[in-house]
Amino acid sequence: MNQPDRPREGALRVALRRVVLGAFALTATAMALFLGEALLSATGIYFDPHGYGVIVGILFAAILTPIALALWLLYQSLRRRSI
Repeated sequence: MNQPDRPREGALRVALRRVVLGAFALTATAMALFLGEALLSATGIYFDPHGYGVIVGILFAAILTPIALALWLLYQSLRRRSI
Protein backbone atom coordinates (compact mmCIF):
# COMPACT_ATOMS: atom_id res chain seq x y z
CA MET A 1 0.00 0.00 0.00
CA ASN A 2 2.71 2.43 0.95
CA GLN A 3 4.72 2.81 -2.24
CA PRO A 4 7.28 5.58 -2.68
CA ASP A 5 6.54 8.33 -5.19
CA ARG A 6 10.01 8.25 -6.74
CA PRO A 7 9.13 6.52 -10.05
CA ARG A 8 6.24 8.91 -10.63
CA GLU A 9 8.42 11.93 -9.89
CA GLY A 10 11.01 10.63 -12.34
CA ALA A 11 8.38 10.25 -15.06
CA LEU A 12 7.13 13.78 -14.48
CA ARG A 13 10.67 15.13 -14.66
CA VAL A 14 11.29 13.31 -17.94
CA ALA A 15 8.03 14.65 -19.36
CA LEU A 16 8.90 18.19 -18.28
CA ARG A 17 12.38 17.86 -19.78
CA ARG A 18 10.90 16.73 -23.10
CA VAL A 19 8.36 19.57 -23.14
CA VAL A 20 11.13 22.10 -22.48
CA LEU A 21 13.27 20.59 -25.25
CA GLY A 22 10.30 20.74 -27.65
CA ALA A 23 9.64 24.37 -26.78
CA PHE A 24 13.32 25.14 -27.38
CA ALA A 25 13.21 23.40 -30.77
CA LEU A 26 10.13 25.37 -31.82
CA THR A 27 11.68 28.64 -30.66
CA ALA A 28 14.92 27.94 -32.52
CA THR A 29 12.98 27.03 -35.67
CA ALA A 30 10.96 30.25 -35.47
CA MET A 31 14.17 32.25 -35.05
CA ALA A 32 15.68 30.58 -38.11
CA LEU A 33 12.58 31.35 -40.18
CA PHE A 34 12.53 35.01 -39.10
CA LEU A 35 16.23 35.44 -39.82
CA GLY A 36 15.79 33.71 -43.16
CA GLU A 37 12.98 36.09 -44.05
CA ALA A 38 15.15 39.06 -43.07
CA LEU A 39 18.05 37.75 -45.15
CA LEU A 40 15.90 37.10 -48.21
CA SER A 41 14.28 40.51 -47.89
CA ALA A 42 17.64 42.27 -47.50
CA THR A 43 19.14 40.55 -50.55
CA GLY A 44 16.10 41.28 -52.71
CA ILE A 45 15.10 37.67 -53.32
CA TYR A 46 11.93 38.19 -51.26
CA PHE A 47 10.17 41.26 -52.69
CA ASP A 48 9.38 43.63 -49.87
CA PRO A 49 9.08 47.24 -51.10
CA HIS A 50 8.91 48.83 -47.64
CA GLY A 51 11.52 46.68 -45.88
CA TYR A 52 9.20 45.38 -43.18
CA GLY A 53 10.53 41.85 -43.62
CA VAL A 54 13.99 42.92 -42.51
CA ILE A 55 12.70 44.91 -39.55
CA VAL A 56 10.22 42.30 -38.35
CA GLY A 57 12.60 39.38 -38.92
CA ILE A 58 15.40 40.94 -36.90
CA LEU A 59 13.07 42.23 -34.18
CA PHE A 60 11.30 38.92 -33.64
CA ALA A 61 14.58 36.98 -33.68
CA ALA A 62 15.99 39.38 -31.09
CA ILE A 63 12.93 38.87 -28.90
CA LEU A 64 13.11 35.08 -29.20
CA THR A 65 16.86 34.84 -28.48
CA PRO A 66 16.66 35.25 -24.67
CA ILE A 67 13.65 32.94 -24.57
CA ALA A 68 15.57 30.24 -26.43
CA LEU A 69 18.58 30.73 -24.17
CA ALA A 70 16.43 30.41 -21.04
CA LEU A 71 14.78 27.25 -22.37
CA TRP A 72 18.14 25.71 -23.22
CA LEU A 73 19.58 26.49 -19.79
CA LEU A 74 16.47 25.06 -18.13
CA TYR A 75 16.78 21.90 -20.22
CA GLN A 76 20.44 21.54 -19.28
CA SER A 77 19.59 22.05 -15.61
CA LEU A 78 16.87 19.38 -15.72
CA ARG A 79 19.20 17.03 -17.55
CA ARG A 80 22.01 17.42 -15.00
CA ARG A 81 19.68 16.74 -12.07
CA SER A 82 18.49 13.48 -13.60
CA ILE A 83 21.99 12.05 -14.11
